[in-house]
Amino acid sequence: MATALAIHIHIDPNIIQVGRFLLTWHGFFTAVGIATAVFVVAMFAKRRGIVEDEVYNVALWAIPGGIVGARLLFVIENWRLFRHNLLDVFAVNEGGISIYGALIGGAVAAWIYAWRRKLQMRALSDAAAFGLIVGQSIGRMGDFINGEHLAKATSLPWGFCYTHPNTLQVPICGPGAAGGEPVHPVAGAYEPLLMLGLFWVLLYLRRVIARDGVIFWLYVIGYAAIRFSLSFLRTNESTWGPLTVPQWIAIAMVVLAVAALLYIRRLPEKSPPPAPASARRPARPAARSR
Repeated sequence: MATALAIHIHIDPNIIQVGRFLLTWHGFFTAVGIATAVFVVAMFAKRRGIVEDEVYNVALWAIPGGIVGARLLFVIENWRLFRHNLLDVFAVNEGGISIYGALIGGAVAAWIYAWRRKLQMRALSDAAAFGLIVGQSIGRMGDFINGEHLAKATSLPWGFCYTHPNTLQVPICGPGAAGGEPVHPVAGAYEPLLMLGLFWVLLYLRRVIARDGVIFWLYVIGYAAIRFSLSFLRTNESTWGPLTVPQWIAIAMVVLAVAALLYIRRLPEKSPPPAPASARRPARPAARSR
């Protein structure tokens, strides 16, 4: 069956280079996705009574934690690409990050800050779920352009053909291409569409589930299911035994999410209100009279 709606992408994944600094579409859309995610989290958190400034304070922890986690997990998974030039580990602007690493690193950093500030951690995490979905979907636009995540050839009525010589990995359907068939638009189309579907499902469940923290862990399960399924269509993922590394991580995330949901059932339905500002700071000793 011929691919009738093959989309030919002839876009340079690099926007501009000044010296050693290289700005790519991947980096650009990642930045836009992060900014939009923070805005969406603040919007949902405000409806739950969380002060907007606290959301931005949490973001100041979560964003660096997510960047470090994203790069660290990618380097671990693809160590063969970095062992001969360790400086490439820090070239984050050139692409090469792990979504799972970003989620784990960002979540750990955010929870540490929220715990120290005695914030409504479960309510805040529910709001974060919606921001993460939107941010991830926008960030995938960079993958749509640069062809970073190669996928299997498709004979369906749609597919992507990457023809620009600077396309990451190897060009597809163009001069010097390793193969002549369009590929599944896994990262650039399938995942964003499924993520937006997950957004609307969680938005509905938010109206019928009153217990704080459940929405976030349902997001974890939903994304794990999406990521696990789409890994069968990818060709550039490291494998451990019968499954790819992201698939093993997806399984671990589902197990963790189920355990968290069982634990949340034992907690009060709503997160406790944040402690007053005066309670967070030690009382100053009374001044002595002279």
